[in-house]
Amino acid sequence: MAAVAWRFPPALTLSDTSAAAFFLCAGQRSTPRKIHLKADARRAAFPDSASMLRTAFVLTAGLLSAALAVSNSLTVWLPEQGQTATLSSQGLTAADGGRIVLNRPAYDLPFERPISGGFVRLTPAGKTDPARLEVVQGGKVTASRTFPEARYGARLQGTERGPCVSSTETDSDKSITRCFAPDLKTEWVKLPGQPFLSASGKVAYTILTDWKLEKPAGDDVDVIRRDLGTGEEVTLSYRVPLPGQTLVVPSGMSDPIDRRATLGLAAELPGERYLVCANTTIPKDPCRLDIVDRDFKKLLSLQGNAYIHLPQATKDGSKVFYLGNTLQVWDAYTGKRLSSIHDPLWEKNRQIPLHAYLTPDSTQAAILTAGIKNGWPDSNKMTAYLYRLSDSKLLGSFAVKP
Repeated sequence: MAAVAWRFPPALTLSDTSAAAFFLCAGQRSTPRKIHLKADARRAAFPDSASMLRTAFVLTAGLLSAALAVSNSLTVWLPEQGQTATLSSQGLTAADGGRIVLNRPAYDLPFERPISGGFVRLTPAGKTDPARLEVVQGGKVTASRTFPEARYGARLQGTERGPCVSSTETDSDKSITRCFAPDLKTEWVKLPGQPFLSASGKVAYTILTDWKLEKPAGDDVDVIRRDLGTGEEVTLSYRVPLPGQTLVVPSGMSDPIDRRATLGLAAELPGERYLVCANTTIPKDPCRLDIVDRDFKKLLSLQGNAYIHLPQATKDGSKVFYLGNTLQVWDAYTGKRLSSIHDPLWEKNRQIPLHAYLTPDSTQAAILTAGIKNGWPDSNKMTAYLYRLSDSKLLGSFAVKP
């Protein structure tokens, strides 16, 4: 009699005989037959009902173990390092082998930005230690440089030509930006202020909202685009309030410095497009998120606002995401909000969100939460919640070591 074969559902198909499945069989005869297992474990025939049940039990146990192993880890994209990492119960480990610090909130972490072949890390100055810039390639520090003059206000950017550090110098109140080759020995450009540099390192944008410019109150913000190859400068202008609107200023506030509209560059997107944070209220919170072209002409606005931190771009730049107390994900071409996740389970478990990570294909998200102790995040009680972005469905969760 020919062997009765069962084909695995596609969702349960694995690549070798370590795969397992639970078989629902009816009307099977007890006639002894040989077991036939293909190399890809997709088809099987059983000798009798007892053997079939024993085998099904073993296979089911294997499948459950495999499923648990998969659900307790997720490959995510790190925009600040330009590489993937694995989030698991053991923590967050980058593709280059480096371990990512998880038990500190985003505002307290060293600055990291991708460069060609790796990423750079800026550790701000401490009480006695100067600011330090490090180049990390292949999981190892390949270059290091200190900045004794950068005592506060340090800002880091990464370009294909190398890292750029903006800071306010100790002996003055002037801001300056210095860009270095990946070996940190050669300085390839020095710019006034704290401009936003393109990822290519070819263009810099300086937003003229510094109070020392003593610009009068107004709705328009000037932006200087500087070609770093030719030195050519073009002055652009961007109207921050929407058409027909103006700044929202509380009564009694007359200081022209605080009445100016402000603008901040948040991220670079494919096609020479930029995500900007437009502030039209006093105090400057929240951001209206606009996408502009290289001439600072508005293309669209994202649905919703951002608070505290600026959004980040996904690996391919097709989406941007932001985590405050809610994870928001937008389509970077249409502005449509694709997902908004604030799980009541966090409050039920007395947890607050710390970090959000998206998979490289932007289909899933991991939101890392921490417990609360004396009003502060408790890193000894961290949990990763995994969600499907298409419908915000919770896929699973697991505890994470700090």
